[in-house]
Amino acid sequence: MVVKCQLIAACLVIGAAGTVLAQAPPAPLAQAVGTVVPPSSPTMSGTLDLAHCLDLALKNSHRIKAADSAVDIARARHGQALSARYPDISARLAATRLDENPDFVFPASTIGVPAFTLATPPILVTLPANAFGPGFPPVDVPLPVPGSAVPVPAQSYQVPEQHVTLMDRTLFTGSLSAVYAVYTGGLASARIAQTNAGIEAARQERRQTDAEVIYDVTRTYYGVVLARTLRTVAQDTLDRMEATLALTESLYKTGSGRVKKTDYLRHKSMVETIRSMVTELEAQERVARAALATVVEWDAPTPIDVVDRDLPTEADPIIAATLIDRAQAANPRIAQVQAGLAAMQAGVSVANAGHLPKVGVFANLNLTGNSYGAGLMTPANKTMWSVGVGVDVPIFQGFRVTNAVREARAGRTQLEQQLAALRSGVTLEISRTAIGMEKAQAQRQSTQAAYRAATENRELNIRAYQDELVETKDVIESQLMEALLAGQYFRVLYDLAESKARLALVLGEAAAHRH
Repeated sequence: MVVKCQLIAACLVIGAAGTVLAQAPPAPLAQAVGTVVPPSSPTMSGTLDLAHCLDLALKNSHRIKAADSAVDIARARHGQALSARYPDISARLAATRLDENPDFVFPASTIGVPAFTLATPPILVTLPANAFGPGFPPVDVPLPVPGSAVPVPAQSYQVPEQHVTLMDRTLFTGSLSAVYAVYTGGLASARIAQTNAGIEAARQERRQTDAEVIYDVTRTYYGVVLARTLRTVAQDTLDRMEATLALTESLYKTGSGRVKKTDYLRHKSMVETIRSMVTELEAQERVARAALATVVEWDAPTPIDVVDRDLPTEADPIIAATLIDRAQAANPRIAQVQAGLAAMQAGVSVANAGHLPKVGVFANLNLTGNSYGAGLMTPANKTMWSVGVGVDVPIFQGFRVTNAVREARAGRTQLEQQLAALRSGVTLEISRTAIGMEKAQAQRQSTQAAYRAATENRELNIRAYQDELVETKDVIESQLMEALLAGQYFRVLYDLAESKARLALVLGEAAAHRH
C-alpha cells in the first residue's frame, strides 16, 4: 500500500511538471544531483543557449515587429498633427473641351420712344467774302423758318434676338491657393501633444512586448531543461527498476523463499507503470521543444535543442520594497497609462478649442487660357488673384462642445483611477513573485537534501536486497521515493528560474542580449 501511494505521488509530481511544460514552453535541464546522468550534449547546429534564443526571438518575433509598426504609426500621426503649423498650399490644373462655344442670348425686345416736340433753331446763311464784288466782307444772313416747333409722334423700334459668344470651347484653367491658420484656439497644439503622448505610449508598448517575449523565451527554455531532466529521471528509474525486477525474479525462483510471486508481480506492475510515465515524459519533452521553436520563430530544418543541462541554482537577494519602487518607476504598463493620461489632458484642450474662434489667412491666384479675347475672356478676367482673412466664431452648437469637454474630463478621471489600480496590481505582483522566490529558495535547500538522502537510501536498499536483507516493497519504495524527490527538487529549481523571469517582466527590464 505504501509503495502504491509513493508511486501515485511520484506520478502526480512528474505529471504536474509535465503540465507546466505543455502550458509554458520548457527548457532542457540536466541532473547535477544523485546518480542520474543526463544524455550527452548534442552537437547539432540547432543547439542554442539562452542568449542565442533571446536574440532570435527579439529579432524574429512577429509581436515585436507589430509593436515596431505601432511606433511608426504613432510617429506618422505626429507628423500629421505637425502639419497644422504650416500653410496649406495647393495647385490645380484643368483642361476642358466643350461640345460648342458657350454663348449668351439677348432675347428679342421692343424699344418705345414717347412723343415729343422738336424745336427748329433759326437758319443762318453765311455769304462768303466778295460775294457781291471785290472787298465785300462775309455776312451771316438769318433766314426765319415759319413753325419752328415741330411735334414728333410716339413710336417703337423692334430689337431682334442676339447671340453673344462668351469664350472658346477649349478652356485651360490653373489655380494656386494657400491657407494658413493663424489661431486655432489651442486645437493644433493640443493635437500635437496628443500625438506626442501616442508615440510615448507606443514605445512603452514596445518595451512591454520585449519584456513579454524575453519572459516567454526564458520560461520556455528552462521548461525544455526541466522536461529533459524529468524524462532522464524517469528513464533511469525505469532502468534500475528493470534491473531489480530481474533480481526479484531470480530471488523468487532460486532464493530462500523470502521473495514470493506476489512480490515479483507487484514489482513488474510498477515497472510497466513507470515505462508508461517515460513515454508520457518523452512526449512532454517534444512538446516543450516545439514550443521553444515557436517562441524563437525557429525555421531551420534542424530540430531545436538547448545547451544547458542544469537549471540555474543561484539565488539573488530579494528586497520587496526596493523591487516595488523599481517597478513603479520602470514598469512599461504604468508608463503607457501615464502617456495615456497626457493624451487625455490634451484631449480636454482639444474639446475646449470648440468654444474658441479660429482665424486664418488665405490667398488665391487663378489663370485662364482661352483663344477668345472677348465676352468673359478679357485680359483682366484671364488673370485674377485675391487675398483675405477668415474668422470662424462658434456661437451655439447645441451644447455639443460642452458635453465633449465633459466627456474628455471624465475619460481623464477614469484613466487616473485605472493608473492607481494598475500601480496596486504591480505592487501585488511584485510581492507575490518575491514571496514565491523566497519560498523556492527555501525549498531548494530542503528538497536537495531530501533528494540526496533518497539516493543514498535507494543505493543501500539495492545492496541489501541482493543479500535478501530487505523486503521487495522496500526496494521499490526507495526507488520511487528517489524519483519523487528528484521531481520535486527540479520543479523547485524551475519555479525559481520562472519567478526570476517573471520579476524581470514586471520590472520591465529588457534583456541585454540584443546586439
